[in-house]
Amino acid sequence: MLDKEPMIGDCFGYPCIDLDLEDAKKILSIIADRLGYITSDISDTLRIIENFDESYRYAVKKFKEFLVPSKNESDLIKGRVTVDRIKLSKVGKEKRVLIVFDRRVKKELLEEALLILRK
Repeated sequence: MLDKEPMIGDCFGYPCIDLDLEDAKKILSIIADRLGYITSDISDTLRIIENFDESYRYAVKKFKEFLVPSKNESDLIKGRVTVDRIKLSKVGKEKRVLIVFDRRVKKELLEEALLILRK
């Protein structure tokens, strides 16, 4: 589970959280449950995370530090986009995911999701 306590950070003005692979999947599910909907960016982020090895290989090959999940234009207009971009990394054998959220995502929602994840 959680080796160290994840915290909500700030990535260029965007809220972000660095988690291991399994916790990243769980927190996105928790956030989707709390929001009451799943947008295309959440589902695409989950797809990227579930295919971590292939996505990581692609990012390294293309010299991409961040991967940007696909977003539906109507979700952008309505302000329902949740995930702005993600960064995949490997620390030894541990697989890590830095999730950078959209600026409009409330920090209270992320704090609540972290509390649920810690349980």
